[in-house]
Amino acid sequence: MDKFTLEERIFNTVCVFTFIAFLLQAPYNFAIGLAELGWLCLVSSAVILVLYYYSKIRRKPQPAITWFCIGNNVAFIYNYFYNSGINGPNALLFALSIFVMITIIPKKQYIIWVPLNIVVVLSLIFIELKYPHLVPMLYVDVPTRAIDFAMTYFVTIVLIFLSISYLRKNYEHERLSVEKRNEAIREQNEQILLQKSELEASNSEKDRLFSIVAHDVRMPLSSIQGYLEILNGIGLEEEEKQLIEGQLLQITRDTSEMLMNLLSWSKAQLNGMSIKLKPMDVNATLRDWLKVEKSIAAKKGIRLAILTAGQLNIMADHDMLHLVVRNLVSNALKFTPEGGEVVISTRYRESNGVIVISDNGIGIAKDKQETLFNLKASATYGTNNEKGIGLGLLLCKEFTEQQGGSIWYESRSGTGSVFQVAFRLEGV
Repeated sequence: MDKFTLEERIFNTVCVFTFIAFLLQAPYNFAIGLAELGWLCLVSSAVILVLYYYSKIRRKPQPAITWFCIGNNVAFIYNYFYNSGINGPNALLFALSIFVMITIIPKKQYIIWVPLNIVVVLSLIFIELKYPHLVPMLYVDVPTRAIDFAMTYFVTIVLIFLSISYLRKNYEHERLSVEKRNEAIREQNEQILLQKSELEASNSEKDRLFSIVAHDVRMPLSSIQGYLEILNGIGLEEEEKQLIEGQLLQITRDTSEMLMNLLSWSKAQLNGMSIKLKPMDVNATLRDWLKVEKSIAAKKGIRLAILTAGQLNIMADHDMLHLVVRNLVSNALKFTPEGGEVVISTRYRESNGVIVISDNGIGIAKDKQETLFNLKASATYGTNNEKGIGLGLLLCKEFTEQQGGSIWYESRSGTGSVFQVAFRLEGV
């Protein structure tokens, strides 16, 4: 069943309070000899129960409220004529009547019931003044009248107190609910603004990334075109040809690596990667993967050592891990000067197998370490002016974590870096 509205809860509570009040009044009226009023209280109690049933059980509060207001006026008119009119507690009861009705009727119905109550009260007073014999004095003595006033006052105060207390309690409840909703909306808005800011920053970096890529793709093509035009137009000495070809080879290799990273990242962003975790002997695989990197290291005068022994079976995606290792080793070679050393080793670490890539190159400055794995598109240059755009390490982090692994590093400017990637061991 749906949650009750505030208006329904108020009406249901008023019905309960009014039912109790009539039950208290009935035996008192019988006791002081006002049998007709006693029966009126009992009948009114039964009517209240029916209205409560229609509102609480049948969920038809509006018809119940309307009949409550009609019955309320009829009962108090009857009470006026049979309970001493203006000499009885009827003015107090009519005030209670309008108070009860105001608490339960919709605001738009005030224009009906409030004027009606005023008209009824003034009409009854006028009738009593014009025809006093219609309103007999039923009190046998002054103490009885005083007790009736006191009892009516007590019931009125109790009903008003309970009604106002209930209204204030519900108002406070609704206020807290609204505050909580507003707080949730505020937090949601802050989250949206934060996401918007992050998205704008990400889009800005992507625009910068593609701007760098466009420039770096044009550059090797222009260089190749210029070299071919020179060959076609004039002859070159063999030494000059080798120098230019070596430079073109380096530019082309850097561009190829950049484009491969860019395509891998774009695919992951647009469609997501299809991850296929399979057992693999990482020690045997590393030796096959790093043949090209050994050639690059030899040309740059760097010692590339692979220190692995035995088997180390981990759960990983072959292609994604290949890209991670290739990028980390390529970075190590890029930022290690001639005569330096890059070491790739493996080890066990609790339930993981760890691949370690260490170098004694130029290291990473402290101001760049905090954003090392973020998309911060900017040109970077190695010790031989090898160019990159900072996308490789972002790919390493994303691809490692997508395989359920972890990546971390230690680096000091001027002394080198150590990158480690860990993956779950097979069967763990």
